Amino acid sequence: MSIVEANRKQLEALGEYVIRANASSGWFAVFPKKLTACRQLAQGHARTDFNLVVYRTVDGDERDHWAIPFSFASQAFTEGSLTHSDVNGIDRWNCTFRSGILHVTHTEQDIDCTQFHRRRLIVEDSRPDIALPEEVAEDEVYAEGNVTRISVNRYERDPGARTQCIAIHGAACAICGFDFGVAYGDRMSGFIHVHHVTPLHQIGERYAVNPKTDLIPVCPNCHAVIHSKREPMSLEAVRQLLIQEGEQAAPEQPLPAAQFR
Repeated sequence: MSIVEANRKQLEALGEYVIRANASSGWFAVFPKKLTACRQLAQGHARTDFNLVVYRTVDGDERDHWAIPFSFASQAFTEGSLTHSDVNGIDRWNCTFRSGILHVTHTEQDIDCTQFHRRRLIVEDSRPDIALPEEVAEDEVYAEGNVTRISVNRYERDPGARTQCIAIHGAACAICGFDFGVAYGDRMSGFIHVHHVTPLHQIGERYAVNPKTDLIPVCPNCHAVIHSKREPMSLEAVRQLLIQEGEQAAPEQPLPAAQFR
């Protein structure tokens, strides 16, 4: 079974527009109302973009899919390229997808999407099989000691925002440079915490997270230190602790203080 089909509900809940193309012709349709709903869902998960996830199961390959950022193909989905049905009154974009080339009817351009073939899906990048250390299930019982929780905000937990942050900044800790993939092997490659650099009290209800400037990957140790105080510590303050204690040197190329304070 296609990995997209197996995870379709999860993908759509995160705002992905999931489409199964016709096996022989490569045809599929995109509907404006559903597109708007996907955009709103994605924004609700603090994602600035979402993907057109086109999958086909012609050869039985579970990864025969393309995860195309909508921003990459949006120029073809215009009011002028809509097809209106006189039968049911529905507007839609008629598309064909062959060998990674996307074409939308009523446009003259073919969009090369081959770079997005077999791309990791958002549900894979969020690594649902690996729980973050601070996440303790409510029904777990501990005989000794107490459970200490690290309070992190929803932007740090959001799988869409995490995925974009890691894609931009990489999966190594921005403070100490620790990389799970290097230390523990391929299974842990890409696993990292994501920290939101803007204090919660500065975030308004209509705040739109920017994965490039607002989020940064940090290892669990550094993340715990950041949140060890009521007011989160800055990345630079934690770096200075490492330097002062002589546990590790600061990264060779620290992030600009003006960008991540």
